[in-house]
Amino acid sequence: MPDYTAVPCARQRAHHAEGPVWDHTRDELVWVDIYEGLIHRAAWEDGELHVTHTHAAGQAVGAVVPCADPGDGWIVATEFGFSRLHPDGTFTAVAEPERGHRPPTRMNDGKCDPLGRFWAGSMANDRTPGAGTLHCLSADVSRPAIHGVTISNGLAWTAPDAFLYIDTPAQCVERVRVGADGRVASRGVAFEIAPELGAPDGMTIDEAGGLWIAMWGTGTVLRFTQDGEVTARVTVPARQVSSCCFGGPDLRTLFITTSQENYTARQSAAEPNAGLLFAADVCVRGRPADLYVPGGST
Repeated sequence: MPDYTAVPCARQRAHHAEGPVWDHTRDELVWVDIYEGLIHRAAWEDGELHVTHTHAAGQAVGAVVPCADPGDGWIVATEFGFSRLHPDGTFTAVAEPERGHRPPTRMNDGKCDPLGRFWAGSMANDRTPGAGTLHCLSADVSRPAIHGVTISNGLAWTAPDAFLYIDTPAQCVERVRVGADGRVASRGVAFEIAPELGAPDGMTIDEAGGLWIAMWGTGTVLRFTQDGEVTARVTVPARQVSSCCFGGPDLRTLFITTSQENYTARQSAAEPNAGLLFAADVCVRGRPADLYVPGGST
């Protein structure tokens, strides 16, 4: 089984880095620092990420994806729902389906589908089981897709009408099918993940259909087949691995985010890699990220 080692590739240290996505329209990596409410954009040059812009949302941000037309900016999963980050750095609220939710919730991970819709889920601030919802934002209209989620995390689209999905505490990857209207038609367990491998968090997919899953708490990213066989491992010198994506001009670099969430000052000092971004050259190419289409299908 191939075993790779990731190396630090950015100087910025986050509190809780998440949601990396390679923006092929601008040739840059974009990611978030959730609790700091920051969105970073960086150029990839000579094996290092050079941050060119940092945007402060003024609230928690769970994920960000570029719009298909660069002039439309980015769509962001903000604390209560969705916002548009405009090219001039300003934010506009689009939809807030989680505002006023009890118990209080915030948006977490998200990705676009091949039709240009943005899917992102929520979780309770106190992690109340089942308090979260996976939402679908289509043409700037938000609809709930899956209720009863605890920690909505990784998504990977396998077809325009099918995706794989992680609700972290369930220790499994679900297979979900959706109808033409974006509503869930069916869902079931694709495969289970043994707890000793770690807690599944963010996820990306390669051109061969392999799933690269960040395993929180273990300092690893594992490649799974869609039947659940582990076929490759990336070792990351930081325990709390949160997400990953393929990027770079040839989509052969695996970018990995990490976190120092819930660390004491002593733990943070003892683990200086926690919160850094890492990169690993791996055996396969990734798939280009799907981008948001504001006027997409409803």
